[in-house]
Amino acid sequence: MLKRNLLLFILSGAVLLAPGWTNPIQAQEKSVITAGDIFPKTTLNAPVNPRDKTYLGIPKKKFFAVKDIQAEVILVEIMNVYCASCQNMAPVYNKLFARLEARQEIRKKIKIVAFGVGNNEEEIKIFRDHFQVPFPIVPDPDYDLHKAIGGGPTPFSILVRRGAKGKSVVVASTHLGFTEKVEELFSELELLLKTNPEDIKKKGERTEARILTAKPPMTDEEIQAKIKEAFTEEGKALTGFEKVDLRGGRAIYAGTVKKEGQTGNLFAAVISQLPTCDLCHDTHFIVTFEPSGKIQQFIPLQLTKTDNENWTEADIARMRKKIVGRFIYHPFSFKAKVDAVSSATITSAAIFRGLNEGQEIFKELKKKGLL
Repeated sequence: MLKRNLLLFILSGAVLLAPGWTNPIQAQEKSVITAGDIFPKTTLNAPVNPRDKTYLGIPKKKFFAVKDIQAEVILVEIMNVYCASCQNMAPVYNKLFARLEARQEIRKKIKIVAFGVGNNEEEIKIFRDHFQVPFPIVPDPDYDLHKAIGGGPTPFSILVRRGAKGKSVVVASTHLGFTEKVEELFSELELLLKTNPEDIKKKGERTEARILTAKPPMTDEEIQAKIKEAFTEEGKALTGFEKVDLRGGRAIYAGTVKKEGQTGNLFAAVISQLPTCDLCHDTHFIVTFEPSGKIQQFIPLQLTKTDNENWTEADIARMRKKIVGRFIYHPFSFKAKVDAVSSATITSAAIFRGLNEGQEIFKELKKKGLL
């Protein structure tokens, strides 16, 4: 029953459409890896399955990086088990894998590896069993590799040309989203075998990086009004309010409140997260917290789920119950079976991922002497 329920979670990936926005006050901006870039040396736990280790050529390693994979050309698939497009890609890459394995002269030279961003071993095992995926899918539960490549939606395919002994690992091309073009992918991988990594670097110098930006769908004035409303709940009077600039363009709102002769301070952070699915919305919300770091309120700005629906009041209340009362500087570990709002697993995970920024926020406020 446990695995069946988790499979239902996995197969209910949020299929959403991205909206527009006006006059954003803050944004999460990332430059995504592109052709000509050196692939990151980020290390992750090596696969548990010995066959996966043997396939990748890393039989004795506990940790590995893409540069360690024993192949000349590597198709790196960045995916998430809850992403509908990633689920659709699984049969396509299964066909590609079979096509590569059938060619004796290249099967050891070209390999496929996927990384499940934000996913754990159990989620990946259920995904592989259901879609009968023959190639390794490696968990990236803390988004380490995902951050290193610049984040962004999945499925995201990165074709890598590896030099001798992994000394040069160059990105040859990238592909975002679903595709069924197995033969084109096969031909592109085969062509890369004949391509010098240095030539790819030179060609890549003319490639512009893709910039991803997540911006709140409200004006500065609208967001400040929501924060002030939250600060003045339970009869509090707002006697002071200011915007505090932090590193990286982030801003925190600080308020002084008074009630029954007692004066105190409150803080609010606007958190934006890019989606980990190519069909999903950005995620935007506000958290207010006390000087102790204890979270007082969770305020949605944009939270969506399957079929482009906004969260209901019941959905918001469920997430609020999981967040309010916790401390912003503590790690927020996401477990889909218990933490996900129904039909909004990817958005729920994005909220927890965004809350993990609280550790840095709290440190900076302390440095500024505001706590």
